[in-house]
Amino acid sequence: MLRGVVRSTTAVVLAVLGAAGPAAGIVFASQQAAQASTQPAPASPGPLDSLDREFLTVIRFANLWEIPMGQLIQQRGTTQKVKDVGAEISSDHKKLNVAIEELAAKFDVQLPDKPTSQQQAWMAEISSKSGKELEQAFANRLRGAHGTVFGLVAQVRAGTRNEVIRAFAQQANDVVMKHMTLLESTGLVEPAAMFAEASARTTANPENRLSRGDIVLAGVLGLAMLVATLAFVRTFSARGSVQR
Repeated sequence: MLRGVVRSTTAVVLAVLGAAGPAAGIVFASQQAAQASTQPAPASPGPLDSLDREFLTVIRFANLWEIPMGQLIQQRGTTQKVKDVGAEISSDHKKLNVAIEELAAKFDVQLPDKPTSQQQAWMAEISSKSGKELEQAFANRLRGAHGTVFGLVAQVRAGTRNEVIRAFAQQANDVVMKHMTLLESTGLVEPAAMFAEASARTTANPENRLSRGDIVLAGVLGLAMLVATLAFVRTFSARGSVQR
């Protein structure tokens, strides 16, 4: 009889556990779903403005001509110092190029696929030289370009509201500073190159195009000036009529 009681009790316990198992699973799943729904959504990196887009474009332009020029000086440079500088500059810009393409895809920014006409002219100038003149042209052209781009990079680093762009601007800032130092260390950079407007920013870039907002603002200002002029003319015409 005792054995029967034990068996009956065991059967009841197993039945209760079997019924409770799915219920417990449902409760657990419900709790997990509730917790997931209360988790905050991933924060947006922030807006991307026209200067951020220009920044990506300018760095892309820099990559497109400085990578091949770094490789060229590696092959045709006459001193190991200049060859090493060219190798490091080319390597760094290849890394920047990978990052640029990822950011462009992320933020839907269309990147150029060839250097600007001015940069192509610099490439032709550098490539046409040999020996010491080649090294001097390389050092001075690249130092001038880095010096001008540095201002844009610093502006974006300080002012962008997009945290992803800010992080990349910090990376680019470090690279540009490093490259200016490397180029100056060759002893070939002339003072004029440090202040040259060898800029990668061209008329094809956003800062030199009127946006829709700019056009609207210009139209509003023009209309306001027209209304003010007509009012002025009417006032003086009325005064003239009264005096007569």
